[in-house]
Amino acid sequence: MNRRMTRLGTVVAVVASTTFGMSVAAGALGGASQQCKAVDAKPVVHAAAARREATLATLVAKLQARKDPFGMNGAQIAALQSASTAISALDAKIQSTCYPTRAAFHADASTLYTNYRVYWLRVPQSHAIEAADHLSEARTKLGKVATKLGTLVGNNAQAKIDLDAMNTALGSVDAMLGVAPTPGPSIAAVRDLAPAADMTADDAALQTAHTDLVAIRQNLEQARADGQKAISDLQG
Repeated sequence: MNRRMTRLGTVVAVVASTTFGMSVAAGALGGASQQCKAVDAKPVVHAAAARREATLATLVAKLQARKDPFGMNGAQIAALQSASTAISALDAKIQSTCYPTRAAFHADASTLYTNYRVYWLRVPQSHAIEAADHLSEARTKLGKVATKLGTLVGNNAQAKIDLDAMNTALGSVDAMLGVAPTPGPSIAAVRDLAPAADMTADDAALQTAHTDLVAIRQNLEQARADGQKAISDLQG
């Protein structure tokens, strides 16, 4: 009897031990199936977010340093800062979330590249606004020179011809750049751009503004050259 009881106790112990071991193994397998996905991709997203936040901060600093003749910088700065705050929050969410699938991770991570368009939109947009500020300042200075020359040319025919050319170039500048505080059409269009799923319209607006800004600079250079000619005429 004692031997049978001993053997039975041994069997029970073995069965219990085996059952417990199987339960632990099953639990471990279940835990493995619940492991967070895309953990390896999180540092990549964090680096991309940090790079965008740094870029936005640089753009803000540059715009804050400008005189803002067209009154566009304030709204642009607010948009850049809002994007930076949202990117920071998105990054924090992604880094702290245990994603059950890589697809779920991708759904959040992809918004970093599609919802803010830092490099596709905000960088060229801010550069265009900053360029308009610089060009407007140059236009103002050349306009003062032209006004002063207008009081000096008198009967100097050649000086008058060169001054007229200068004013024509400045008129072309005004048509494209606008006259502060009202920006020209292409500059105003850039100011109003926002991130979009389809960036076709944004691309077109940015390209038009870029073309105009290049032409504006060329006209300012021409106006400066004509003004220098008029001065030389008067000195001769």
